[in-house]
Amino acid sequence: MLSVFESNSTFIWASYAVGLVLIGGAIATAWFKSRNAKAELIRIEARIQDQKRR
Repeated sequence: MLSVFESNSTFIWASYAVGLVLIGGAIATAWFKSRNAKAELIRIEARIQDQKRR
């Protein structure tokens, strides 16, 4: 049996909020990791270019 939406609306909205926070956290984590990886790649490339000049 399906429960009545109105009696569970607080739980449903709380579930949506938790899902939104989790998805947002996953996106933020991926963004920070990609940003750090790009910075590391730039440092590695600069080091390689410096070694080629010597």
